[in-house]
Order: sequence, then structure tokens, then C-alpha cells
Amino acid sequence: MSTKAIEGLRAIIIDDHRLFTSGLCSILESTGLKVMSTFEDGSDALNYLRNQEIDIVFSDINMPKIDGFQVCKKIIKDNIDTKIIMLSMYEDPNIIKQAFECGANAYLSKNTEKEEIIKAIKKCLSNKEYVNKQLLKSNEVLYDNDAFIMKYKLTLREREVLKLMLKEKSNQDISEELNISKRTVETHRKNILLKLGVKNNIGLAKIAVTYKSIPKNFLYLQYDF
Repeated sequence: MSTKAIEGLRAIIIDDHRLFTSGLCSILESTGLKVMSTFEDGSDALNYLRNQEIDIVFSDINMPKIDGFQVCKKIIKDNIDTKIIMLSMYEDPNIIKQAFECGANAYLSKNTEKEEIIKAIKKCLSNKEYVNKQLLKSNEVLYDNDAFIMKYKLTLREREVLKLMLKEKSNQDISEELNISKRTVETHRKNILLKLGVKNNIGLAKIAVTYKSIPKNFLYLQYDF
């Protein structure tokens, strides 16, 4: 796929995972894009965008201080002229929908191949929205009737973490079982508590049982319903 249409365009990356940022930077520059800067924090990126002309912003969702959704909203509110492409491991349709509602122009999985990134960029430049075909296909009927997911917008990964939390697994245990970093588990745990508006596992269990999202055999006997 030709990259002439995007050669010389200026981009920034907002993601607090340095290894991923480094890899994405290499991919983008190989297409002819100029990666002007990278940021681990949305606040710093917004300050930069207010003083520099940037054509495309590549942003993760889950970040410290200001998440990707807030970054999108702020870019739109401040009338910053740039395209926004979200790159995330979240594949839940409700999260994808929320990204576009916040102002994103495209949504891609972090597992996306270079060719599809180029396609997404071109679609954005044509003022069209773009989502991975793979994500659309895999999520076409996923969770459509799940009131729990619709109400709290938990991702599939957050549901997996939630189940293990209800089994009183430690962050380290969850990290090993799901093959993710302990830091990622801590972030998921924090997001789950915030989304559900509870402070501990008992509150989590009561909500989960109410919505029948978590089978009761995941709960310990001390949860008295």
C-alpha cells in the first residue's frame, strides 16, 4: 500500500508503555510519518499540542493522570486541529463506541499490522472513521444482551480480573494466571472499583451476583447474600 499520502505528516504518541511506544515509533517512521515526540502522560501531551501543529495523535486509553478518553475530549474542546487514533488492548465494543463518542477518528488494536495502521491513517485524513475489521467481526454480537457490561462498561479483561479478585487472588497471582504485568493488574483493579463504585470485594460480589455476570461458584462462602 502506497504511503505517499502520509509522508511528512507530523505525529505524536501518548502511551506509558515504553516498549510499545518504541515499536510503534519505528513502524510509523517507516511509513514516512515524522514522530515529533512521545509522551507517557496525557497532560504533557495536551500542553505540547497547544503549542505545536500535529497532524495525528496516537493515544492509548489506559494511562495515569489523564486517560485517552479525556485526552480526546480535551482536544475537541480546545479545537486542536488533529486526527486522533486510539491504539488499545481493549476490544470491548462499548469501549470502542465510547472512544468515538469522545472524538476519536479511528480505533485500532495494539496487535494491528503496519498495513492496517496506514489504512486507518488514510481514512482519518479523508474524514472517515475506522475500526479494525477484526475487532468489528469478533465483537459483532459480543455482550449485546449483557446488562452488566452495558451498565458498567467492563472490558473482557476486566471481567477476567474481576473473577479472580472475587476468588481473593493477589495481584501477583492474577498477573501470573492472565500472563500480564502486575502493574497492569493494579490498573485493572483500580478501574474496576471505580467503574462499579465500590471499595472492596464484598461490594464487587454483590453487584456481580445482582447482574448474574459472575457465576456464584466464583464467590466464597463468607459473601452472605
